[in-house]
Amino acid sequence: MPITISKRLKITAQLTRGLFLTDPNRSPWGRVWQLLSRFTWELPQTLVGWLFSVGRALAGQIDRVDTLGGITFATKSSCAYLMGVSLGTFVDLWTVPWMRGEGEDFVLANQVCQHEFGHTIDSQRFGWFYLPLIGLPSLLSALGKGDHNHFWTEIRANRHARRYFSKHYAIAWNETNYPTLLG
Repeated sequence: MPITISKRLKITAQLTRGLFLTDPNRSPWGRVWQLLSRFTWELPQTLVGWLFSVGRALAGQIDRVDTLGGITFATKSSCAYLMGVSLGTFVDLWTVPWMRGEGEDFVLANQVCQHEFGHTIDSQRFGWFYLPLIGLPSLLSALGKGDHNHFWTEIRANRHARRYFSKHYAIAWNETNYPTLLG
């Protein structure tokens, strides 16, 4: 069933709202920095991420928006494959129809969401250098013939995600699909 224009506009509004969400697990000053960082230190990937997500929404390629930890997850949930892209505060996902959960539960139940969340931590750390130092190598690895899951940018994202989700949500990390060790 096609996504209506009104649904597309509603999703676009949810994505725009996501620019201003912060992580309740952070201190008050940590939340202020997270918000300011999006529009300064992380501006390139925040802008590209928002434009990419809004473009997908207007094209009818997003059917749900979920948030967790100040990060916005824009998902097309009727795909035959599983894939994600993280740009600033936005995680764009293409998922299989049977992935479960709503809102935070969706992120907590699906490790691909947590992995992509890990990339957003690198975005916060690398700032303006994220796209050339993390984003581009990760993209080239994904397009290449090697084992993308064991590429160093993916291992970093997994480590960040494992640390965050085990600390704040007591989630046990599954090393099989999302390893935290090189090699």
